[in-house]
Amino acid sequence: MPLFSFIVIAYNVSAYIETCLDSLKKQKGAEYEIIVVNDASTDDTLDTIYRCAADDSRFHVINKKTNGGAHLARRDGVLSSSGRFIVFVDGDDELSPSFCELMGPYVVTHQSDITRFGRRVISTRFENDAAAASNEAMFNVALPCTMEDGSILPCIFSDERVPRLTWSIIDVVLQGDFARLCFQKMTSDHLGRMQDSYEMFVLCACARRFETITDFQGLHYNFGNGCSGNTEETAQQFVAMQLSAKQLNNHIAEFADSTDSVVIKQCAQWLEEEYVRIIGNDWVIRLNAENQQATILNVVETWGIDTAYRILSDTLDARAKWFVAQKQIPEQTDDFYRWLGMLTTLENEYVQSLGLAEERSRIHEYGRQFHDEKVRRELEAKLEKEREELEKESQRRFKKGTFMRKLSDACLPENSLRRDLANVIVAHRRK
Repeated sequence: MPLFSFIVIAYNVSAYIETCLDSLKKQKGAEYEIIVVNDASTDDTLDTIYRCAADDSRFHVINKKTNGGAHLARRDGVLSSSGRFIVFVDGDDELSPSFCELMGPYVVTHQSDITRFGRRVISTRFENDAAAASNEAMFNVALPCTMEDGSILPCIFSDERVPRLTWSIIDVVLQGDFARLCFQKMTSDHLGRMQDSYEMFVLCACARRFETITDFQGLHYNFGNGCSGNTEETAQQFVAMQLSAKQLNNHIAEFADSTDSVVIKQCAQWLEEEYVRIIGNDWVIRLNAENQQATILNVVETWGIDTAYRILSDTLDARAKWFVAQKQIPEQTDDFYRWLGMLTTLENEYVQSLGLAEERSRIHEYGRQFHDEKVRRELEAKLEKEREELEKESQRRFKKGTFMRKLSDACLPENSLRRDLANVIVAHRRK
């Protein structure tokens, strides 16, 4: 029995898969197998896999004829594995050259169901450099080394720990028999993006022992390859993502309902709220104005009016608070007013369904405050302009040589007490 089963999922990663597989072939210090699941790639990925695997008995290639997504690829790989421990590797990432030498003795000694290790995040696009650094810090969170039973799930799927662990499945070592049993229980449905949230939820709910050693950066994560990074999305991509999140939420709710655990049910509820937060964040950051307008009703259809309304109201609330903190008011072309118009449209079309009176009142109050402040500033600017014009006119009329200047000099001679007193009164009025 090999110590490790490395399960590589590959879909249209011909530019990266050879580097990925080379990082596995060069491992030393333990026996291992490499199970590569080609998820019906349409490029040269499969040819590259076969070339890398040629004459290497450690390789087992599963060539799927129909694309089933990352979850089913992992599930197929796990159920065909034989290793004492399982590690997932995405086809556009790599493992540290010392992974087997360092992790092998550790996992054998500790025998945890799940062992979380760290990652080195490598930015592959200059625009992602800052995000890559914060991503690395987020994934390398250091927590107490060992958690057991009911304390495991809340470390990832609640706000119990700050900062919390992520639900990523590509930087963990799973005990082999434990992983095979869990994946056998998981759905055989095609799952979309964020499928690892479902997988890790089930794994953590079933685990008896979970360890973290995030100071060892065993994964070399290429940030910007595939769908990682902060790139703009199309409306179609966003719609697919929020549909996938709803599907995942349904599977997790079904799993939670099948148990008697209050903790599992609470964590499932937290994850539903997290899905909504992620959807809202992607809607704001990854979509342009046209696609935001085009997709908000898709969120209504998938998640319901209350959720769509909350996404918009939370977005508006955050934008309004920023302006208030900066002591500014938004220009009429600002996103605030565009989003407010969308919110009003939802109210007009679904007013009977809304149970969000407090949020509705708060957001519209911001709108009124900005309007009133704008009117006040415009009036103030108008008065200031009139004052400046009056001052200019006064200066013109009292210009040296004019009749008014001669009369003034006669009544209030230069350096006289009356002249000085008049100047003090005028200066005071200007203030």
